[in-house]
Amino acid sequence: MVKYPTLSEPQQQDLPVLLKPASRIPAQFSDSSHQLWFCETVEGPMVLKLCDHANIDQSAFWQAMNSLFAINFPASLGNIAEVYQRISAISPLTVPSLISSMEAEFVLVRWLAGEDVDASAVTTLAIKSLANHIGLMHQQQHPRWGSLQHSEFTAEDWSLRLKITLQQQADSIDQTVLKPALKQVEQLCENTFVPIMPDLRWDQFLMQQGKLSALVDLDAIVYGPRTLEFVLLEYLLDQTQAECFATEYQNYQSIPDLTKVRLPYRLLLFSMNVLGETDIEVWLNHPHLFY
Repeated sequence: MVKYPTLSEPQQQDLPVLLKPASRIPAQFSDSSHQLWFCETVEGPMVLKLCDHANIDQSAFWQAMNSLFAINFPASLGNIAEVYQRISAISPLTVPSLISSMEAEFVLVRWLAGEDVDASAVTTLAIKSLANHIGLMHQQQHPRWGSLQHSEFTAEDWSLRLKITLQQQADSIDQTVLKPALKQVEQLCENTFVPIMPDLRWDQFLMQQGKLSALVDLDAIVYGPRTLEFVLLEYLLDQTQAECFATEYQNYQSIPDLTKVRLPYRLLLFSMNVLGETDIEVWLNHPHLFY
């Protein structure tokens, strides 16, 4: 019998039978939290995502996610089915069918057809489909925040937990930048929370016929302030793309004001290493695209 890579007999006994050995899908980033395998099974093609515990343990992103949102990754994979169900009911994008998952170990989903998104040549249709997806996600307002399965924190908790998370990075952030950011954190007034992706990047999606067709990475979706996702979007889009995004997004609601949140949220995202930038001056001086 052909076996799934690295999984024990008990772990794979209820999984679809493999027709031939799984083939490794090259990681796009050296610090990826999963190893990906393409699996041809008796029930059709699938993708196995195996936790890379060495990378996860050293990941600034997951350390911050667990600190701020109490997402408890990778143990959260054990009940990620609820995330897949909820997002597939909201988003116009296709979400892979979840076949099986195991706490802190793996996720097995059906393979989806589609092309990787070329971040250097994003189409107008892709921008519009991203805006439609995020616009619909942001309509799902919630009074509490945290993991999608157990959003336990109140609006008052946001400033307190964000301040603690930023202070944990005190050694890596210059005090002349950190101090004014922490002052702004104390004045934050976030009171509505929506599903957001703090790791929002083009490689989380697939596209067909020039527009986004699927969302394939749901591990880090949490309830949080939509302003945090907009601060991240300023790094993904150029000025023309941001204008296109804003036009489409405003079919759902207005663009939020980022003036009072941009500095602390940029520092948070920098400390999480969301896009790999290592020069904090370059990061903080990035153009402002939304007002």
